[in-house]
Amino acid sequence: MLSTIRSKTLQSQRGVLTLVISLVILSLSTLVTINLSRAILMEQRIANNDTRARQAFEAAEAGINAALIYLGNDPDVDLNGIIDPVFDTNADGIGDSISADVGTGSVTVTTVDLSGDMTSVRIRSQGFSDDRSATRTITQTLVTINPLPNMPDNPLVTRGGIIISGSATVHNPEGHSTIWSGGDIDLGSNNSTSTEVPDIGDPGYPACMDIPMTCNLVSASNRLIAGVDIIENDSSLGALSSDELFQNFFGVSPAAYRASMVTIDTTPAAATAAAHLATHEVIWIDGNANLSNITVGCRVAVTGNNVCSAANTKPSIVIVNGNATFGGTPHFYGLLFVRGNVTGTGNTTVHGAMVIGGTSNSSTGGSLDIWYSSSVLRGVARAGATTGSAGTWQDF
Repeated sequence: MLSTIRSKTLQSQRGVLTLVISLVILSLSTLVTINLSRAILMEQRIANNDTRARQAFEAAEAGINAALIYLGNDPDVDLNGIIDPVFDTNADGIGDSISADVGTGSVTVTTVDLSGDMTSVRIRSQGFSDDRSATRTITQTLVTINPLPNMPDNPLVTRGGIIISGSATVHNPEGHSTIWSGGDIDLGSNNSTSTEVPDIGDPGYPACMDIPMTCNLVSASNRLIAGVDIIENDSSLGALSSDELFQNFFGVSPAAYRASMVTIDTTPAAATAAAHLATHEVIWIDGNANLSNITVGCRVAVTGNNVCSAANTKPSIVIVNGNATFGGTPHFYGLLFVRGNVTGTGNTTVHGAMVIGGTSNSSTGGSLDIWYSSSVLRGVARAGATTGSAGTWQDF
């Protein structure tokens, strides 16, 4: 009997011990499972956070790239005087929104005009993940390299001589020098040929010369009288080589300039189509060109004696790497630079300045009308190549 009781007691103790061990194992298994679940959950969170962080960063990078492309083409397409939003949501060619979806994320791009003329713009691109729980900001400064570091001071500069066989008027409302030549100047026999400079009797003189197109003008030279406004046979100008004259205004050699600054590089055959209505462009025409009835530097075609409105004026540089012949009624807003000689048979109008690099006499028949404008020449600064400024890219 006693042995039976002892046997049952031992069995009960063994059962309790088994239960305890089982509970311990179950508890340990539960703890391991919980910790493993927590680790897996943490890894998932880390992976999700990393994915969302990449989404935000990629969206921010996409915003920077979109801004560089849009602003590089033209920061003020609608001509309201302020930098456009960089996203064109209605596909009309004008940016209308600072925000856009990028893949599964989104981005907001804002800009600050650092220079006052939109040639140096600070871009801030803030990217967001799909649930907007992650955000990343990238900033960079976009700069436009001035394609005309040394503006002409005269409406008409010619390395060789010039013969006015038709009629011509050369206006300089901002100074008392009109034609600068390295050779002879022949104003021809046409009574309508003259040069004009500010009238010292103007009540606003001389302050008006600091504000383009505000001075009253008087005739300074004509076919009978060559006034002090005309500088001819200047040996310092005439002795320059073609490349030296080019570098005088553009700062680098023609080859270097063409490779780095030109935005439209075209042939004479395609020049009219490529240059017509070109705005804020640096146009290189490689060879002898015949340009008729084109408008350059204005958003709308200008004909006859009409002028481009200030709202539509976006000055450009036209470089003819050869001789140029002008016919019809071409209108140029900006700098017209001909490396060879010029022949004019139409009614050519230039607002800004004209430089002729030829060594023999250039001849202008028809009518030539040149209006010097420093504001137009300064406006070509936005025609230069644009790039992200070195050292300005930040992602913090």
